[in-house]
Amino acid sequence: MNSAGSFMRFVVGFCVFISVSFGITYVANVYAIKKDLTKEQAAAVAEMLGK
Repeated sequence: MNSAGSFMRFVVGFCVFISVSFGITYVANVYAIKKDLTKEQAAAVAEMLGK
């Protein structure tokens, strides 16, 4: 394989790696936000009910 092809493979691989990393980070962040929101809603309901 020539050097240009090797470089393109590296660039594509690097872009895939960065995309997957951002995807995992986004999913983990959305999960954490939803989990926190659920806890806040449960605390608000408990406070309104006087528990």
